[in-house]
Amino acid sequence: NIYGVDIDDYLSPDNRPLIKEFKTADLSFDKIPWPDASFNVVTAWCVLPHLENPHNFVREAYRVLDSNGLYIISLVNIISWPNRKYFLTHREFPSYHANNNHIAFFTPSVFKKTVLKYFELIGTEYFITPRIFYGFKGNIRKYLLKISYAISDSIGGFLTARWGAKVVYILKKKN
Repeated sequence: NIYGVDIDDYLSPDNRPLIKEFKTADLSFDKIPWPDASFNVVTAWCVLPHLENPHNFVREAYRVLDSNGLYIISLVNIISWPNRKYFLTHREFPSYHANNNHIAFFTPSVFKKTVLKYFELIGTEYFITPRIFYGFKGNIRKYLLKISYAISDSIGGFLTARWGAKVVYILKKKN
């Protein structure tokens, strides 16, 4: 069963039959409109950076998850090399410029102090943006990335963390 919550109802008519129940709430301030321990899994794909108060949503996800619940979230990987390089050149992160609506910022330490207060990290994945693979250096990066997956998780993890535009955290509710 799939349930949905958002600040407004953006569901297309094609997707409406897939959702058992949809409700609206401002996740920066409101409670998630279901009782405690209602869900096995809560996902939030690039939601936290858009919230004025993402910590409310983190606490609410914790509340509505059952005792073995999973929380799967994605964030901008601000520590990736392309994001750091952009920051050094433009004094701004590419996903946080004036023309978009990302406002909440999670450094690794802030993530640890806020999200990992409630959840145990059980997995991390990175989305690699194809634009980093342009030109000669880009082709070398693409080749190294493919090799790294075959060699070792630690090398692969280092390279994907270095180049991944987005990071996905798979978390388990702490009891």
